[in-house]
Amino acid sequence: MSTFWRSPRGAVLKLGTDVELQVTGLRNPCAQTDKFQPDLLEAVLGKGPDGELVRKSGIMTIVLKGGGAPGDAISIAFPMPPLLPLEVL
Repeated sequence: MSTFWRSPRGAVLKLGTDVELQVTGLRNPCAQTDKFQPDLLEAVLGKGPDGELVRKSGIMTIVLKGGGAPGDAISIAFPMPPLLPLEVL
């Protein structure tokens, strides 16, 4: 799964055979993160080699097709070039 974070905007994630999600951007962790699980925000913030704040972002997608089930395989299809980097939303 390490290639997902390098996915360009417009890449399509395929879950199983029936679900397609189009990558639209990055989600920056914020105070709302702790609403999902206490202390989760602390877990997704880190420090870089020079002490700078590193936010471990998640990706945002839109559903293009289908619905999934636990355990479905995930694959990725890149869009045609030019490959656009994800932007923090």
